[in-house]
Amino acid sequence: MRRKLATKLIAVGMAAMLMAGCGAEKTASTSAPSQDAKTETGTGGSGEETPVQADRGETVNLKIHTLLPEQPDSKAVMDALNEYTKEKLNITVEYVFHGGSYADKIQVIIASGEEYDACFTSNWINSYNTNVAKGAFLDIKDMLPEAAPRLYETIPESFWTAATVKGGIYAVPNQQIVARQMGILMPEEYVDAAGVDYSTITNYTNITDYAQKTFDQFGAKVAGAPIAQCAEYCGYEYISDYMSAGVIKMDDETAKVVNFYDTREWKDMLNELVILNDKGLLDGECGYMNEYSESQRLAKKLSATISGTYKPGVEAEESTRAGYECVMGTIDTAPYISTGSVIATMYGVSATSKHPVETLQYLELINTDPYAMNLLSYGIEGKHYNKTGDNTIELIPDSGFSHGSSWAVGNVFNTYVLPGQPEDVWEQTKALNDSAKTSPVLGFSFDPEPVKMQIANVSKVVKEYESLVGGELPVDETNAAFVEKLQVAGVDEVIAEMQKQIDEFMASK
Repeated sequence: MRRKLATKLIAVGMAAMLMAGCGAEKTASTSAPSQDAKTETGTGGSGEETPVQADRGETVNLKIHTLLPEQPDSKAVMDALNEYTKEKLNITVEYVFHGGSYADKIQVIIASGEEYDACFTSNWINSYNTNVAKGAFLDIKDMLPEAAPRLYETIPESFWTAATVKGGIYAVPNQQIVARQMGILMPEEYVDAAGVDYSTITNYTNITDYAQKTFDQFGAKVAGAPIAQCAEYCGYEYISDYMSAGVIKMDDETAKVVNFYDTREWKDMLNELVILNDKGLLDGECGYMNEYSESQRLAKKLSATISGTYKPGVEAEESTRAGYECVMGTIDTAPYISTGSVIATMYGVSATSKHPVETLQYLELINTDPYAMNLLSYGIEGKHYNKTGDNTIELIPDSGFSHGSSWAVGNVFNTYVLPGQPEDVWEQTKALNDSAKTSPVLGFSFDPEPVKMQIANVSKVVKEYESLVGGELPVDETNAAFVEKLQVAGVDEVIAEMQKQIDEFMASK
């Protein structure tokens, strides 16, 4: 690293650098070139120009797997993007859009040893730490300063610290909201018809009245609890990810690690889901079947989905994704910054890549060049959106390109402001980051190597019992069997190793 940041300064550094990032974004986005105004240079997120690369001979084509969904007009957007990246870098990119099937498909791809260059990774889908432990990603730490210097400098030091595992960096973080508070997403039409104040709906217990009214009127149900975010709902922080079971309570400054699936809060949540299911108000499979959940949401068959992250302007984003107007409340836990929230959206460089340098050069472009970022986020100006101001746009209905997930592309601080979002959305985002409580282990990154076999066994058991969040199984006896199998799989050894590493981390602060 270009400098070693003291752990106790990470939270302060993150806030300060996010402020700088927001300010840079405002300038960069304002000057983002339009489709008709491309020049020989593009403005990077750092305020520098993206130079046109000299002819390097044969064009390099990169393959990137993403959880973004395929759009009817994806080809036109990719053609425009590749025209730009070829001009700038002599690189073209093939994105493989997986959508809701990403979690399962990317694991098959990685296990097969397929050659590709980068993929979306996080702590909640396609686990970053697990992939690092398996050797699926390449250590890019020493390559970053030379291959992607502007990327290296513009991403806050605290982000790189959060992405560091056993001294190495294996993925590039997307800059966005880092203060996490789960949202409760609801169709505005259903909220209005039910005549409820959606801000009073904060959990699976007090959602019942709204759920009953919307089921009676529209046949819509509440989505089952998203298995990868259940700890957050219950007030816990994953040490690695949900498959590894270890968590600390958000308000525990001693950072005691426990098995989440043996906590009172987990069992209380499961009982809340059973009650909803018994009333016929829960679509439980949405909790552990991502592709099905997405299709139900897009079909407007869900009255509420408790997942994702609340942030300024989120309703405009989610309305774009869904194709109908949405509102979003929040669960009754406070905004919280953890290592997991920083690494929630990243692109890992594949160990099978034959072009890691070019991959980093492309990731630098998409994270520092507003034109490229907005192109992949919102499509082609005049075809998929129209500009309404220097930094504001309106999307063209039924244009064929509207995924609404710029957070899964790159640096959101370089994106345009959507209708319904405040023009100072990024300043508000910074304020939310500043006000959030920070984890006592912020900056800690778990090294799974000492217990990788136990984690593999524990993960298999967690996968086996994911359907508990569907609300159909008897909680006490099923969860007791679940916990017993976790113990046989070695969860106690995993917890002990997590505690050992955290204690060492805390002692070094």
